Amino acid sequence: MKDNLVIIGVDGGIASQIAFITLGLAFEEKGIKVKYDLSWFEESGKGFFNPSKSYDKVYDVSFDIPKAFPALSLKIASKEEVAHYRKHYFVDDNDVIMCQPPLYVGGYLGRVFDTRYAGLLREHFKPQELQEGNTPFAALLQEIESSPSPCGVHIRRGDLSQPHIAYGNPTSNEYFAKSIELICLLHPQSSFYLFSDDLAFVKEQIVPLLKGKTYRICDVNNPSQGYLDLYLLSRCRNIIGSHGGMGGYAKILSPHNPLLITPRYRNIFKEVENVMCVNWGESVQHSPLVYSAPPHLSPSSKEMHRLIRAYIRRKIMQVLEKFKVKRFANGSLS
Repeated sequence: MKDNLVIIGVDGGIASQIAFITLGLAFEEKGIKVKYDLSWFEESGKGFFNPSKSYDKVYDVSFDIPKAFPALSLKIASKEEVAHYRKHYFVDDNDVIMCQPPLYVGGYLGRVFDTRYAGLLREHFKPQELQEGNTPFAALLQEIESSPSPCGVHIRRGDLSQPHIAYGNPTSNEYFAKSIELICLLHPQSSFYLFSDDLAFVKEQIVPLLKGKTYRICDVNNPSQGYLDLYLLSRCRNIIGSHGGMGGYAKILSPHNPLLITPRYRNIFKEVENVMCVNWGESVQHSPLVYSAPPHLSPSSKEMHRLIRAYIRRKIMQVLEKFKVKRFANGSLS
């Protein structure tokens, strides 16, 4: 009997988790069975947010999809299944959706189905906390939904408060200042809701930019409850994002089609309207352009080169897995 199972390794915060889950939905749409490997959360997620990364306390990263989307039916792979599939069927490829099972999908390539399933995700985005009345979360949600023009501002700090190999320099104060002024020009009655994993920074650096404006520092959740901040952001009529995926995912999960201002282009914006990518406050580095004409390749040769590159990459990743080289949520290796 044909082995029709794909196991997808999941890691990272709520935004990354959604990207993995939507890849799984794409496989399921093809009639393929999907299970998820959650071992990263046990091995690396505990204490992931900590003072060494500029967080105020120690917080865990947990698998929050069942909390955020409780109606989604997800199957979890056993440790035995994970060990077997990772050893024999590991793949990390931009065209992973075209690969045939059995597969163990590791890494970050090929996670490009967020917008395809945005409608399904919006329908099922109902955190369990919505059923709990008379809580700070419920009160803040009611305030945002009753505000005539709420603008959510996500200020990602913590591990991105210093230059980052994948994200570059931290989002600048100038970016936030100009984005806030732009929102005020477009929507003069805007009230601003500030979400961050570093509230001390927000009070010291961002609040002065809001002089004369209505704002609230949203402190009802902690960094380990990113799915709640994501829900509240998605209920705002406009969003100012920062580095990381929170702003982008709040945009595609929103029922309001808010304007999203963001300092960083992401693939999910290819099929999304009402997005403004800006680089206020960034010092753009230009490298000298050196042009050399590529060799002429026939369509069949191009496909052969692509397959060879994909094969070499898979072999490299299998070697890294064999020697237990860890890949972290930001894509770096150690």
